[in-house]
Amino acid sequence: MEPNSPALVVLLVLGATALLVTLVRNRHIAVRVTCGVCALAMAAVGGMAMVNDYYGYYQTWAQFSADLSGQYGALPATTVNATGPARPASGRIETVQLPGKQSGIDRSGLVYLPPQYFDPRYAHTDFPVLELIHGTPGDPSTWVVHLGIDSVMNQLVAQHLTGPMVLVMPTMSVGTDYQECLDTAGALDDTYITRDVRDDITARLRVSPDAAEWGIAGYSSGGYCAANLALRHPAEFGASGIMDGYFRPQDGPAAKALHYDATAEAANDPLLEAATAGRDGGPLPAFWLSTGAADAGDLAGVRAFTTALHGVEAVPVYQVPGAGHNFYAWEPALPYFLQWAWTQLAPPDLRVQFPLAGPVRNTTITLSPQLLAAKAALRHHGATVPKPAPKPVPKPTGSVVAVGPVG
Repeated sequence: MEPNSPALVVLLVLGATALLVTLVRNRHIAVRVTCGVCALAMAAVGGMAMVNDYYGYYQTWAQFSADLSGQYGALPATTVNATGPARPASGRIETVQLPGKQSGIDRSGLVYLPPQYFDPRYAHTDFPVLELIHGTPGDPSTWVVHLGIDSVMNQLVAQHLTGPMVLVMPTMSVGTDYQECLDTAGALDDTYITRDVRDDITARLRVSPDAAEWGIAGYSSGGYCAANLALRHPAEFGASGIMDGYFRPQDGPAAKALHYDATAEAANDPLLEAATAGRDGGPLPAFWLSTGAADAGDLAGVRAFTTALHGVEAVPVYQVPGAGHNFYAWEPALPYFLQWAWTQLAPPDLRVQFPLAGPVRNTTITLSPQLLAAKAALRHHGATVPKPAPKPVPKPTGSVVAVGPVG
């Protein structure tokens, strides 16, 4: 029975009820006090279990233990090692300090290095990079503990469903000071995420300096960051992934971070930015969206954003049936996003080195007796059969292309 099990909630509620019944029926003061305290505690835990079940935050006891103890087994205590062992079987997560020279922000983060990063055969390869932004509240460890980003990448790379990428997970905010990746009077988080993190990672690790090979993605508030920063700095990112993000400052903590300033909100409004994006012929990142199909608000935001980009680019949308604004939506969407991100960020030479596996289709072509007779006659006279003209491929008509199950 895992911590997100409805059965656990039922057991806790029944336990609290039983304690209350005992409290009412027993006249001994010590028993009554003990039952009352235990019933309140069990009811509180039951409430937390209900919230956890809804959001899917702790889906295993290992996740709960890691957060409770602060000991994330897969995370080393040392800073990132750019050399590492030769040819490890899988990539690894390491901690890294990311000081910001331009923003003045100094925060810790996590980095995923793929197995190929340590392989001598790729000692001179610069890998594409994805910046992954967590939600609020949250921290970079959420990508590992709750979404299993390292395990997902290891499996995708091993199965040739995606190629090797370096994943950078910076800290977006500290405590309850939610900055939402914005440059404000409180902190220059836009500058930090967009410039400082990139400069530090590029200087320390073997990654591509090409902006087209850098992507940004996030869930919830991190999705707002991914949308806003990609549109505010379109020449700095090749791709952007948004998992249940919001698209207007007033729909999340961004409005408060901007002190409810109308001008600042308009300058950090992805819907307004998307409405004019690409109209001047400048560069525009590729966008990928996902949402829980059971959350009407998130669905409306996705429709508004894809509508704003209509006529500029087709936006893949992955919908998770029955999921809301929670980890039940983000966890299944993550592998599909990573596969898509590789196709957007990897340069041609890396695509050749790391071809993706695809389905095998055996096609049998049957020629009609008339065509066989005509072919034999032409061969007898030394001629060849002309190839039929290929049929034109119809162009997609909508701005939303479903790449997953659509609810």
